[in-house]
Amino acid sequence: MTVWEIPLRADARTEDLLGGDDVLALVRALHTGTQIFSSSRMSTVMGMPLVRVDPTRVRPASPDGAEGMLTILRTLVCPWTEEQPEPRLRGFLQRDPDRLRLYLDRGEDPDVVAAAVRTSGALTALLAALPSLIEETGGPPEGDPHCSRLVDLTSW
Repeated sequence: MTVWEIPLRADARTEDLLGGDDVLALVRALHTGTQIFSSSRMSTVMGMPLVRVDPTRVRPASPDGAEGMLTILRTLVCPWTEEQPEPRLRGFLQRDPDRLRLYLDRGEDPDVVAAAVRTSGALTALLAALPSLIEETGGPPEGDPHCSRLVDLTSW
């Protein structure tokens, strides 16, 4: 177990703060491959190694498909609002590392709509537009017994 101390400012000489995505990219990089740190940046805290990370010396790692999938599912299941999300997520099926099929419904409506999405790309825009996109488009589910309509949003 290692404790990583990541400062909120990438460079102490500027006022620019690191955002959540920046910190996650640094953590991904720190957990990928071998990292070499000078002894001046190492110590211990509560019996665990503590590494003071210099964000200017670590090259951030880009997100992978699994992270995109978790972002989509976390946003639909646990949104930052008091009321339940609309549409509701009833289930999902990972088709391949970059494709996910979401099964959605609207409250008392018995129809289930399947939305095929990519886990990479503009997830924020897709998730914001998802309620209107599943209403406007779609066709027969092509052999999927779990839905009444399939909407292909992989190129959106």
